[in-house]
Amino acid sequence: MLVLPIIISLINVKGGVGKTMTAINLAGEMAEMGRKVLLIDNDSQSSLTQILNLSHNYTMYDLYDNNKVFFEDCIVEFDKNIFVVPNCIDSAILESDLHSRRMKERILEKKFSIFTNNFDFVIIDNSPFLGLLVQNSLVMSDYYLPIIDNSPSALQGLNMVDRVIRSLNDIGLARNIKLLGILRNRFEKRSIFSRQFTEVVEEELQSKLFKTVIYDSVKYKEASALHTTIQSYSKKHAHVYKDLYYEMMDKINIIESTK
Repeated sequence: MLVLPIIISLINVKGGVGKTMTAINLAGEMAEMGRKVLLIDNDSQSSLTQILNLSHNYTMYDLYDNNKVFFEDCIVEFDKNIFVVPNCIDSAILESDLHSRRMKERILEKKFSIFTNNFDFVIIDNSPFLGLLVQNSLVMSDYYLPIIDNSPSALQGLNMVDRVIRSLNDIGLARNIKLLGILRNRFEKRSIFSRQFTEVVEEELQSKLFKTVIYDSVKYKEASALHTTIQSYSKKHAHVYKDLYYEMMDKINIIESTK
């Protein structure tokens, strides 16, 4: 039986692969399809919060640090179907501040378990640093979605993500998390290296890959600069996220009425 919301962690050790852009535009597509989405900015760099131009009295820092702050205290409405838990630079000190906290990897999971909501999806944008905050994200998630660009270091990051998940399983956490699929993002179409890299990736990762590939375009950067989703900025460049959405729904076994 499918239980909503479905929680998805976007992840990779390598920075610059476009996790934040993917989180925002995937949420944008889900919203276009009538789904209600909660975006969680779980990165102390706060890129998602800054791109969407949000602020709030309570942020992820308070959610982790303050036992009296809960999810409902932190949520900001971006539009009628997209809601956000913002972050701030103060979260950079949480790794050390929470080190001695009991069950520190389950802070988000426990607070979310008592959060009454009607979201269809929760999308978590994570830091490239696979520390305590990312572990919290993985522990509360149903799926993880690694994102790679066409660089060897992005592939190396996949192995590190797998090791973190195995280590969480070894201590009885993140037992139910599943790989949703690996997304190729910010790929280049034309270079010889890009074509060769694609061949290697498809041979090594095979069925783990989403068929959908998001190619690099200045339009995504322009949408970010205007604090909006690609769906609101360029329907042409948003179509690839519709393809990704339907592919994800197939993997999760959610049947959409039309394609």
